[in-house]
Amino acid sequence: MDETKALPLISIIVPVYNVKDYVEKCLDSICGQSYTNLEIIVMDDGSTDGSGELCDAYALKDQRVKVIHRDNRGVSTVRNEGLDIAQGEYIGFVDGDDWVDGDMYEFLYELLIVNEADISVCSHYIERPNRRKIKYVSDEVLNLTPRDAIRLLVKDDIVRNYLWDKLFKRELFDGLRFPQNTCFEDMAVMYRVFYRARKVVMKGQPKYHYMMRTDSLIGSKYDPKKEYQMFLAVYEQNRFILEKGIWDETPVFVIRCGIHLIDHIMLVHPSSVTEEIIKNVLVIIRQYDEIKWRQIGIACAVKRWAIYKNLPVYRLVYRFVRSILKSRNHRF
Repeated sequence: MDETKALPLISIIVPVYNVKDYVEKCLDSICGQSYTNLEIIVMDDGSTDGSGELCDAYALKDQRVKVIHRDNRGVSTVRNEGLDIAQGEYIGFVDGDDWVDGDMYEFLYELLIVNEADISVCSHYIERPNRRKIKYVSDEVLNLTPRDAIRLLVKDDIVRNYLWDKLFKRELFDGLRFPQNTCFEDMAVMYRVFYRARKVVMKGQPKYHYMMRTDSLIGSKYDPKKEYQMFLAVYEQNRFILEKGIWDETPVFVIRCGIHLIDHIMLVHPSSVTEEIIKNVLVIIRQYDEIKWRQIGIACAVKRWAIYKNLPVYRLVYRFVRSILKSRNHRF
């Protein structure tokens, strides 16, 4: 990196909530970045385990670290406040229980500048106790129009609906904030941010370490209400993309996501909550009954037909088949 000229400020927003065992590794990795012109905004969301005090210690050691303490209001609220505070020309996000490679922001900045893009994207590691998985690796540089980038975002494979493996021009968030009281706030805003960009560039080098914790909000015991929130986020994403004329194949992903959710609910005890979720999901996917089996796949099409035909019978058959396969994905 050329150090002979001043580098623009990058603001990194770090939401922290009861991650005492992880936050030091997180902040060490950010403070130790090879790209040094950073504003590190640590949003302590009412931690009760001492995480906030550890963050304060970093602020005393490194003047780039700003710690804001708030009552517990949720990750969307503190991310929004972080955006309001941020002074940087560019914005990055790191979760308080994750960490980044020492050159991640240098990598993302140079990728963005060289390719004259508004958003740069890297790949990531999925970290579990004693196990690491790389989601995607490639040396190819993908220069994407917003339409092409959004299509990849919908597929959620090469380009994922995450905040933290990306660097954004700050103005992309002007007037745009994260919705509150939802588990999938990344997905709810990512396509809108991509739509505002002139170009998105990706190089599939893993630089971010995503810690998969069983005690986290997403990694904890299966909750159909959380998966329903993800389904609604997919549906809203689909509506936006259809409205903007970006891609007419997005209903396929709504149907698949809805069938997937219903399958998971088949494996838990029926309740008024689960039955209401199923009812709402069916109302939505029935909007796209014109989508043929060739588009959604024969397995999904058969499931859709069986669910429409007789849900109680489908529940019995599905549970029986899964018991034979000895599925351990969800508890009955």
